[in-house]
Amino acid sequence: MIKLIVSDMDGTLLNDEKQIDKRIYDLLPKMREEGIRFVVASGRQYPSLARDFQEHLPEITVIAENGALVMQDGKELYFKGMNEKQIAHSLDIIETLPETEGLVCAKYCCYTTSQEVHDLLASPKFHYDCELVDDLYKMTEGVTKVSLMVYGSNTTQSCYDAMHPQLPEEMTLVISGDACLDTGIQGVTKGSALAALQEMWGISPEETLVFGDQFNDVEMFDQAYYSYAMENAMDGVKERARFVAGNNNNGAVVDTICRLTGLTIEGEL
Repeated sequence: MIKLIVSDMDGTLLNDEKQIDKRIYDLLPKMREEGIRFVVASGRQYPSLARDFQEHLPEITVIAENGALVMQDGKELYFKGMNEKQIAHSLDIIETLPETEGLVCAKYCCYTTSQEVHDLLASPKFHYDCELVDDLYKMTEGVTKVSLMVYGSNTTQSCYDAMHPQLPEEMTLVISGDACLDTGIQGVTKGSALAALQEMWGISPEETLVFGDQFNDVEMFDQAYYSYAMENAMDGVKERARFVAGNNNNGAVVDTICRLTGLTIEGEL
């Protein structure tokens, strides 16, 4: 019996236009009635995720910032931040990479020196709480990760290959989107956050269903028997999952939840 469902957002519960499958809102109270917990797990910041679920926050738990921040009912369950040395080291490397922009992400706001990045993240497409600053090195309070935005002819894989060898052992680097990489702290992942929640709630991997599409989701797959990579995920991500769901543009997450739990959407057979 499934008692815990965890879904990534971008490329998973969201379509390519960053629009959420609104049928999930109809399922949330039904899952709660059946004793099934629902967790959103994303590399995104908490304010952005809270806006997508603003009328349903009491019905969900949020793993934000790749596991560095866990929120429930507007309260912090867990937070693990980067220190000033780790932040500076990440920014130093990013400055050497062409066609990239650094982004310092804190618990409730992110910081950029790029007007273009600011306008993109603050737009309705992402609805981030984002602030334009002169110096990213001064942003050290409550920092969850340092992200790398890739543009032009550069690729996430080439940036990963250049950056990863330069990071110390206590830091990690993960491709979190089609044009984004995140540095973080070793041991702080969506998977570690999920494991902590499972222990807190007494829920086993055999009772857990997980959806994801990127490499920052693969540690979650290890925590669930029902581990589903999206059809649109890269092959390396699919290899870490036990099953493959449909495409994120076709509502595959909600369809799979309904199929596995027996829950139904009003107006659908």
